[in-house]
Formats: sequence, structure tokens, C-alpha cells
Amino acid sequence: MEIINEIFFPVDFNLIRIVLEVLLVTACVSTILYMITKNQYISYLSSAPIFYIFSWIGHGFTHFILLVLSMTIQAGIILLINHRQSKKQVVFNEPK
Repeated sequence: MEIINEIFFPVDFNLIRIVLEVLLVTACVSTILYMITKNQYISYLSSAPIFYIFSWIGHGFTHFILLVLSMTIQAGIILLINHRQSKKQVVFNEPK
């Protein structure tokens, strides 16, 4: 019954703002880690612990779905960076 009560509880926009802010900071730190190490797996796997630490220290809570969301966002960022780098290599390698 508690789950039903939580679904209909009014949305707290301050909480949504805090979660989005922590997700943004996590994505930035993980992307910086990717740029330093050039290893996409380390960056991807570190995004969940980074989110957990920032969330726990700053607000004292975290949820599994948010950890998965932070890893998904980081995977998207890594794919975007790799796609742009591969486009640049193709453009530079074309004969004239």
C-alpha cells in the first residue's frame, strides 16, 4: 500500500533539481576521467560509485534506478565522443 501512496505523492521539484544536479556533476567527473585515462570502461564503471558518493554525502539518499541512470548517461556520452572522433578520422583520411 505504501508504494501506491508514494506514486500519488506530489512531485517535489526541489528533489528533482537536486537529482539532476548530481547526475550532471557525475557525468562531468566521469567524462573528465575518460579524457584523462582514455579508457571508456573505467569511465563507465566509475559513474555509479561517483554518483553514489556524491548523492550520499550531499543528501543522504540514493536509489538503484538512479545509479543505472547515471551509468546510462555516461554510456551515451562515451558513445557520442567516440562517434565524433570516428567522424573526424574519416574526414582526415579521405583522399583529395
